[in-house]
Amino acid sequence: MKLTKCEQGHFFDADKYPACPYCNTDLQTETAIVQTSEVPAAELAAPDGPVAGWLVVLDGPARGRDLRLGVGRSFLGLDAAGAPATVSPDAPLGARQATVVYDPEADAFTLLPGSSQDLCYLAGQAVLEAQPLTGGEELKLGTATLRFVPFCGGGFRW
Repeated sequence: MKLTKCEQGHFFDADKYPACPYCNTDLQTETAIVQTSEVPAAELAAPDGPVAGWLVVLDGPARGRDLRLGVGRSFLGLDAAGAPATVSPDAPLGARQATVVYDPEADAFTLLPGSSQDLCYLAGQAVLEAQPLTGGEELKLGTATLRFVPFCGGGFRW
């Protein structure tokens, strides 16, 4: 291995590349150290356990579909087609646009901001801090509008 430094300060293997692969991305191949690839799509997953409520898609991609919300945290994001979906707790942080929490001890729902750069909106306002949900609220996730429908609460809880 012949470690070489290019004019821009990048180190590369001159035995493997005729020029800096960082500066000349055409030299990058599947076997190169530097690879550019798409981040894998977030794994979609319905929450474990009993249903605590739903989000129903009113408008946009997947219109008429519902998203099941479980007890505890339900992470929200977008699928490959841009439709709202519940994502796995193991999904990359950039895939989580919002979180709906049902706390059975407090018998209450809360909407939390996600860790994605894309925002979730509640009643037209960006969700930047925890917001209580009681039922009937409209959320915007991507280009879809969703309505929150609680199952737990008002005297019933699992």
